[in-house]
Amino acid sequence: MKILNVAIPTPFHDDESLNLEGFTPIVEHMKDNGIESLLISGSTGEQNSMSIDERLQIIDYFNQQNFEGIELMFGVAATRTNDALRLVQALEDSVFDAILLQFPLYIQPTQQQAIAYVNELLGHTTKKVVLYNNPGRTGFNLSAESLKELISQQHANLIGLKEEYNVRRHKNTKLPDGFIMFAGGDVDLIEKILGGCNGLSSMVGNVYPKEIKQILNDLLMKKPVDVHKTNQLIDEVTHYQTVMNIKSHYNSLGIKAGPCRSPIN
Repeated sequence: MKILNVAIPTPFHDDESLNLEGFTPIVEHMKDNGIESLLISGSTGEQNSMSIDERLQIIDYFNQQNFEGIELMFGVAATRTNDALRLVQALEDSVFDAILLQFPLYIQPTQQQAIAYVNELLGHTTKKVVLYNNPGRTGFNLSAESLKELISQQHANLIGLKEEYNVRRHKNTKLPDGFIMFAGGDVDLIEKILGGCNGLSSMVGNVYPKEIKQILNDLLMKKPVDVHKTNQLIDEVTHYQTVMNIKSHYNSLGIKAGPCRSPIN
């Protein structure tokens, strides 16, 4: 699996309905700029504004395209296990290479309930799975002990964690060979890589794909990076409302990403 993916936006028409055809120019633009892996229907893709049926439509659309030479990951997030299962089952025979599995929003499961949730969904897919720990959005924080327990169950397809919390708490966790600890977003990127992340799930890569790719490679190879310039690029994209900034960038290029769904439009 690629150590860098860019979380792309979901294109909408002006009336906030899905613009499925709008994905194609975004994907091609990313490919043309050297990005080899994309996250579709993640937080940047406004996944939680979409119904399960809308997300199934996105999966169907990608199945009908021919996006060669790029890794595709799909974000699965749902409050109900059955809804997440519908997405996982639809992805099993799809063109998507991997699943980003977020913990349920708002309901704040216990650690054991979250482990059971992951185990249930992993039992229905052979796709590569990256867990997504994002307590700021979900209200749930996967503990280091829970990650150890999931790893100990030897799920062959559990290959990474996208961590939005303090990555340093995993420093004593024995991770499987090839396991990728993705920095969840670009803010504090340098600190996250120094803290133990060996991958990046990027939003800023939508606007500065070549620059972010180079910065990540330099950090992982322990080469010096321009801290001021790096933070300047990240701040430019993430200030105020990141998804709005990203969509404005695409729209300015003539790539019709459309508006965000209210209330963030």
